[in-house]
Amino acid sequence: MEDYVLHLLVLSHVFVVPQLKRECERQLEHGLLSTENVVDIFQLALLCDAPRLSLVCHRMILKNFKVVSDSEGWKAMMQSHPVLEKELVESVLDEDHKQKERIRKLKERKIYLQLYEAMEALVHICRDGCKTIGPHDKDFKEDQAPCNYTACKGLELLVRHFAGCRLRIPGKCSHCKRMWQLLELHSRLCDDSDVCRVPLCRNFKERIKKQSKKDEIKWKKLVEKMLRTKRIGGANFFSEELASPS
Repeated sequence: MEDYVLHLLVLSHVFVVPQLKRECERQLEHGLLSTENVVDIFQLALLCDAPRLSLVCHRMILKNFKVVSDSEGWKAMMQSHPVLEKELVESVLDEDHKQKERIRKLKERKIYLQLYEAMEALVHICRDGCKTIGPHDKDFKEDQAPCNYTACKGLELLVRHFAGCRLRIPGKCSHCKRMWQLLELHSRLCDDSDVCRVPLCRNFKERIKKQSKKDEIKWKKLVEKMLRTKRIGGANFFSEELASPS
C-alpha cells in the first residue's frame, strides 16, 4: 500500500473494484496522507469520485495551508489546474472569515452574559444587600453566607464610586457613565418599577418614553441580544426576583 496506494486507487475506480477502493481510501485517511502529498491525493480523489477522501484532504489543506502551499504538489497544481488552486485559496479565505466571525460572536456572547450577570447582581445588592452594601433598612450580619453572584464585587465598587462621585452627571465620569447605563438597562428589563428597589428604575421608565427612535432601537437590540444569549425567553426573571421574599 505504501508504494502503490495511488495506483491502486485509480485502478480500483476505473475497473470498479469497490472493496479495494475503500481500502485505499482507508489507508490514505489513516496514515499515508501528509502535507506533502495531500494536494496530489485531493486531485485524485476528485477524479476518482471519492468524496470522503476529498473532504479529508480539503480539511487538511485548510488546516495546514501555509505548509501545503509551499509543497511541490501545490506548485504543480498551480500550473496544471489554476482554477482548482483559485477555488482552494477562496475556501481558505472563507474559512478564515468564518473563524474570525466565530471568535467575534464568542466575545459578543461573553459581553452579553456579563451584562446579564451584572443585572442579577444589581437586583441582589439593591434588594437583599451583599456583605456591606445594600438597602438602608438591611440588617447586615457578620456570619453572612458567601455571595453567589460573580459580578457582585465589581458592581459593588462601581456603586460605591457612583454614590460618592462629584462628577456623577452623565458623560462627565466614565465610571458613572457605566453605572447610568446599567441602571437604564435594568429599567428596560424590569417588569414592575413600582415594587423595584433598584434606584431610579421608575425615572428611567419615564425617560424611555421621551427617547428618540434611534436610541430606542439601539437599546431594544441590546436587550434582545442579551436575553437571547441567556436563553431565558423573556424579561420575567426580574419581576419574579423582585417579588420573591429575601
